[in-house]
Amino acid sequence: MKEFKSQQNQSASATANTSDVPKKNGSKKELTEVTVFRKDIDLGAEDKYGHWWTKITPNESYGWWPKKPVGLSDTLFGTEGELNGVTSFKGTATKDPHHIDTSGDEYKVISESGKPETQIQDEMRSFAKSYSGEWRWTFGAGQNCHTFQKDMLQKSNLKVEKK
Repeated sequence: MKEFKSQQNQSASATANTSDVPKKNGSKKELTEVTVFRKDIDLGAEDKYGHWWTKITPNESYGWWPKKPVGLSDTLFGTEGELNGVTSFKGTATKDPHHIDTSGDEYKVISESGKPETQIQDEMRSFAKSYSGEWRWTFGAGQNCHTFQKDMLQKSNLKVEKK
């Protein structure tokens, strides 16, 4: 089986809790345009695996998808992944297929870095566009929409809080 490698370091951050990000200078600020969305697994739903995606502007969002629809084998052992599910799930280069979806849980994003929101958005955009590798969900492990979102947040030193 061919294993895909990401340009990002998944191993260290895949299990990181974004709320454990240390304070940089104590200037806690809620970002006004960046929002994190999380739909839980629901085996009876159309999107049975659920999905995590991040809006970084009202017209731009990113999530990690398998390049093609998956079965049990691909889910457990991996398949090629791609940003926003462009090939098979009707996403675009800058919009996750769930971009307008209002179901699931919504989280506000908190920065303690003191950076302007536009700089943070640029960092997130750059992270998303450089991401590559497999898609796999093996009982929560693997490179998937969860690890993509957690790694993106960690890269920009962000944490999330329930709205």
